[in-house]
Amino acid sequence: MTKLLEVQNLQAFSSEGRTLSPIVNFELHAGEVLFLRGENGAGKSTLLKTILGLHKYFKGTFDFFPRNSEIQYLPQLGNISFHLPLTLADMLDGEVSSPLLAGLDLSKKWNTASGGERQKILFASALMKKPRVLLLDEPFNHVDKNASHLLEQSLSDYLRENPQSAMLLISHRSLNQDWPQVRYVEIR
Repeated sequence: MTKLLEVQNLQAFSSEGRTLSPIVNFELHAGEVLFLRGENGAGKSTLLKTILGLHKYFKGTFDFFPRNSEIQYLPQLGNISFHLPLTLADMLDGEVSSPLLAGLDLSKKWNTASGGERQKILFASALMKKPRVLLLDEPFNHVDKNASHLLEQSLSDYLRENPQSAMLLISHRSLNQDWPQVRYVEIR
């Protein structure tokens, strides 16, 4: 299997030196879903932001093997500004054909769209770029059961159709679909 990400002895800290996460070690290979699980405040999102270079206080190492252009990150929906003066269509890069967009009014303003509508747009936009590594932070938050099922199915289908890709997923809920290789890392 092709290694896409390697994390060794990674631990995040605050700027004052307070520990924000446990020490973690893992590798992510093509075709895998690596599922980081843990309680709120355990440091999952901070570890993900560290790996992305968005959090600068850490020890340990991490290396991506694909180019940066082959990595897509979807932050928690709550971290996306809801007051953008754009439509849902403006959030897509060109024409996108995706089951995620079925029934959506793409002329709807971003700030009036529901959480599920926004999340479908963000997923469709990320998947159309055909990433080798997809990093997802709580992707099923703020969506109803039907939207959650559709999002999960789209991710599972993406990995089946793109076995050279992989996902690092943070979520509080379990996966319902028949996923390709899933490994769990507990963050305590």
